[in-house]
Amino acid sequence: REEAQRLDRIIGDLLLLARADERGLLPRSDDVDLDELVYTEQLRLREISTFQIDVDVVAIRICGDRPKLARMLRNLVDNALRHSNGRIAIRLRPEAGGAILEVADDGPGVPVADRERIFTRFVRLDTARDRAAGGTGLGLAIVAEVVAAHGGLVEVLDNPGGGALFHVRL
Repeated sequence: REEAQRLDRIIGDLLLLARADERGLLPRSDDVDLDELVYTEQLRLREISTFQIDVDVVAIRICGDRPKLARMLRNLVDNALRHSNGRIAIRLRPEAGGAILEVADDGPGVPVADRERIFTRFVRLDTARDRAAGGTGLGLAIVAEVVAAHGGLVEVLDNPGGGALFHVRL
């Protein structure tokens, strides 16, 4: 059952990226409360992890595709969970008619030379290549596609406390 679910997620990811290649993601234009998406992820993280989760959120509503934005956030959080040593931070604040979303971890960070490459499909920086140690290399590619479809920008920076900081401008 677990293997079937894993394959179903991979197929879903591949189909989403194939649609993005063919015609773009074409996000819906719904009102989306980004703070609600963050709180949902916070609850999920507390159920599946013993990590310290720091959340600093301002209520922000944007026009976008709720399911795709939720998937983007989940992929960022799952990435942070995979690489964290025990602490994850999620921040959301308004900026210039939009929003800044940041997901940070206290893990090893991302080398400067790989910071653009990690948003490419099938790129994994994990030294271990087994399923337990890493993903498929599609999660951050999906993040980049969803953010671009919403007219935004995503980049990875050094987290001031050590680790990686994913900075999304929507």
